[in-house]
Amino acid sequence: MNALGFIETKGLLAAIEGADAMLKAAEVILLEKNFSGGGLVTISVTGEVSAVQASVEAGTAAIRRIEGSELVSHHVIARPYDEISKIIATSAPVAAEVKEISRETAPSPVSADEQVQPAPVEVKAEVEESQKEESETPAVQESAPEAPVVSEIKENEPQYKAAELRKMKISKVRQIARSLEGISMTNEEVKKATKKTLIDEIINVTRQIEE
Repeated sequence: MNALGFIETKGLLAAIEGADAMLKAAEVILLEKNFSGGGLVTISVTGEVSAVQASVEAGTAAIRRIEGSELVSHHVIARPYDEISKIIATSAPVAAEVKEISRETAPSPVSADEQVQPAPVEVKAEVEESQKEESETPAVQESAPEAPVVSEIKENEPQYKAAELRKMKISKVRQIARSLEGISMTNEEVKKATKKTLIDEIINVTRQIEE
């Protein structure tokens, strides 16, 4: 059986300070606090013998540092007899035991992240891949325009209206811009230009041809 440690104070404030110091000083579990009357408060903890001894020493030292506090007594019982449990708690409450067990068996933060994170990472990868494909699709269409479209544009040149161009896809507008003679934009500028810029350039070029 683990050891039992006790501190008895006069007043609740000193008992709270002592309990805080006891729990911080060593690996012990708080069992209970008892009011004995006359302002006497007893705090009891349990744990390994060495841990309980260190805990009680820390608690008494903390109480003595409080001005006006009164430490009535303190004591450690190493390996108390089983029958003692009939008059005082000698083991941790069920909730505390469950908490300790779950703390020991719980996976580390790293392994927990590895188990939880894969799904979002895969979803993110799929989204990035789809965005990459969408961004690359116009470039493929621009670099390899269909011959019939280009020839048809050249035959009908310069019959282009802004309203009709706005309804077309930007890849087709780029094809039209490349096919026009006299356009002031390079192929690289056509590739990076917005649809509105391309339409304005096409209208300007076709008006010059008409004139």
